[in-house]
Amino acid sequence: MDGIDVIVAADVRYAAQPLHVSQPGAAALATRLGVPVAAALTTPGSAATLTAYLDVWERLITGDEEPDLVHSGLGVESCARMRREWVVRVRPGTAVPAPGQSDHIPGHIYYPLATLNRRGGVATIAVTDVADRRGRGLLLPPAHLIADTVGGDPLAYRRGENRPVVSLRDAINALIAGRLPSTSDLPVSPGTGNDVLRRAALLDSTGGLVVVWHSSRVSNINQVFAARLDLARPDSGFSAAVAVTSGTTANVEPTAVALPTGDLIVAYPTVVAGTTDVVMKRAALGGLPGVGTQNVAAVSGTSDQSPHAVLAGDRVVFLSHQGSTNQWTYRRYDHVATTFVDTAPVVLSTVTTTVRDLHAAASGSSVWAAFVEGTNLHGLRLNAADGTVGATTGPLALGAPADPFVLALSANDAMVFLDAGDNLRVISATGGAWGSATVIPGTDTNDTQPAAVRDADGTIYLFYQRLLSGSDNEIVLRRRPPIGSDWSPPQLVTRHAANDQRPHPVLVPGQGIWLVFMSNRTGNFDLYATQILTSI
Repeated sequence: MDGIDVIVAADVRYAAQPLHVSQPGAAALATRLGVPVAAALTTPGSAATLTAYLDVWERLITGDEEPDLVHSGLGVESCARMRREWVVRVRPGTAVPAPGQSDHIPGHIYYPLATLNRRGGVATIAVTDVADRRGRGLLLPPAHLIADTVGGDPLAYRRGENRPVVSLRDAINALIAGRLPSTSDLPVSPGTGNDVLRRAALLDSTGGLVVVWHSSRVSNINQVFAARLDLARPDSGFSAAVAVTSGTTANVEPTAVALPTGDLIVAYPTVVAGTTDVVMKRAALGGLPGVGTQNVAAVSGTSDQSPHAVLAGDRVVFLSHQGSTNQWTYRRYDHVATTFVDTAPVVLSTVTTTVRDLHAAASGSSVWAAFVEGTNLHGLRLNAADGTVGATTGPLALGAPADPFVLALSANDAMVFLDAGDNLRVISATGGAWGSATVIPGTDTNDTQPAAVRDADGTIYLFYQRLLSGSDNEIVLRRRPPIGSDWSPPQLVTRHAANDQRPHPVLVPGQGIWLVFMSNRTGNFDLYATQILTSI
């Protein structure tokens, strides 16, 4: 017990123990050992429950007790010796002594042996009155069992390293139920006011999960916040939220990218003279509050807003909506030279739209983007190196398109997932040519806000929000294998009597998928993260 063994070489009656109160010299022995005597069992007046337990401790043996410890030539003890003592005790209830209780002695270890169900007025204890509580059926498994089950080194496993993030039982139960195993939901940074997530969850250069959002938690003014989770120690939870912005001016809709240098770039609209300009900050996470801003899109007299930033090689491409022209623009920033390539925002598309609904993703220097214009969806590819725009779609009439999500597969291939109003659809660009929209089977008007990742094997994981009833929105996962086009049946990722929404998956090599989302399960909207295992 607790790594300390107790060997009882022969049967010993409870009352025959040297420390039992009925034994001659028990009181003196107890005084010498610094422990109480073992109490006698009496006949209870009414039914009672007792616990018989083992009390184990170690003490120092001196030369007064063991003269052989004293070196005859030196007259001093030549060594120190520890002796392990034990006694069986009985106490009321079903638990062993706990810290703070009168019969708990610091340094002692307690182990329950049996529960005694005493009958009122009956002195004898029958076999049927005893419930054995000892651990039995113990065995020492071979060391290779650890490698066979969890794939780790047995010595590291003994040190608590390389443990699975979910128990094998929970993982198997999830697979039997047709779900992927996942961890418990981890709060990002609970606080007052609603936390609003856009598409700003990412891996930094050291493998940490960084989440950026806006919230009115301070003075009821929306500001930008960020927090980081060390994925090597997820049990430690997210760091305290960093206030990227502060003051009396609202700052909202943040977008972010992680640079190879360890810096983060966070861009957001800020109110200036009644309009909004898009500005950015660049620094390590802890340095973002104190660093100054740089203008990204600041056209005088009009609102620049809804920014989206992507990293394309040594360029960060900022896409933003310009209010005076109702057009999407881009501006490129060389993060190595720390200068803007474009002196001002450049028109991305001549299509005019008042709907600020765009998403983009990069593969190499190719930036794939999709945006909504009325009842149409538009797609294109921007070369971040030279600023040329190609692979544009004609207007794809889709009824009521919303929430496009771009998955960049290569310089010539991409996928766009979207809510078409009556279902979810996917449009693929292959070799730079766009195909037609395909309905994702099993989706309907209750399904919104799609987001997806693709792993190294080519499997696509699609997440979206589904309305189950009333305001009960849950997040659903679908999978499409690398061969074929069949989607797996929907499976619930979250299940709460609350509104879980805006899923944003982040693919983490060796860990599967970390999903960040919003939920109002505690009243106001907070952010949560969960790890979804795609391999064990």
